[in-house]
Amino acid sequence: MSCVNVAMNDDVSKSIDRGLERLSKLGSILVPLVIAIIGWNYTAKKDQNDALARAQQAQLNSEQKQFNATQKQYGNLTALLPLLTSNDAEKVNVALKIYTSEAAAGQAPTALQQCLRDLANQFPDKAAVVQKAVEAGFQQQSEECSDIPGGIYMQVANTDQQLALGTLLGHSLTQGGLNQAIQGIQRINKGPNATQLRYYFDPSNNTEAHRIVAALDSLGDGPVQLVDLTATYLKKDCKPPSVFELWIGESTPLKPS
Repeated sequence: MSCVNVAMNDDVSKSIDRGLERLSKLGSILVPLVIAIIGWNYTAKKDQNDALARAQQAQLNSEQKQFNATQKQYGNLTALLPLLTSNDAEKVNVALKIYTSEAAAGQAPTALQQCLRDLANQFPDKAAVVQKAVEAGFQQQSEECSDIPGGIYMQVANTDQQLALGTLLGHSLTQGGLNQAIQGIQRINKGPNATQLRYYFDPSNNTEAHRIVAALDSLGDGPVQLVDLTATYLKKDCKPPSVFELWIGESTPLKPS
């Protein structure tokens, strides 16, 4: 073999060695990079799947909690209804206290709200207990974004005269063409000093509130203070219900026309 061929073979060998060395260096860079990309992709997909699983579990937990609350409310309904419809004042008193306690836990059967309001008229000496139970139930309804029946809920002083005059006022408001139904008249032991119209402030309700106030003024039952219930009762993201509570003031009781 000539010296020229030997030199050429050495050059080829060195070129191959340099190429292999470069490939080795490139591999030392690319392999960890590929492994990192694969690991990142796996982690991202795992995190996505874990987040989806957590969201699904949270939804299941929420549905189970709602189901349990509904079952509890139904159980309370069947237990309380016989007591609340009893003519025994003490049984009614016990039922009202149980209702108030269950409402604090979000488990009162709020379908009985109107039944409770009427009890103050049937048992005037229990008006304070009724008022407390109704307010607790109203708080629960608001926190649940419940579909509270819209209309005017009237509260008057705990006397036969004020109840009778409240009934007459309700008829007058209805005949005056208001859009809101009179949902009931409740005797209370303690009211505000001046007459108030309590409701959830929003554009639609504001318009209706001013109509109610105008109707009351025309009947000689003004002035009326407007009080916003939103901060006290309305849960975030709940739609303001068309509920208007007319509280006749202690210093401005209803008067015979």
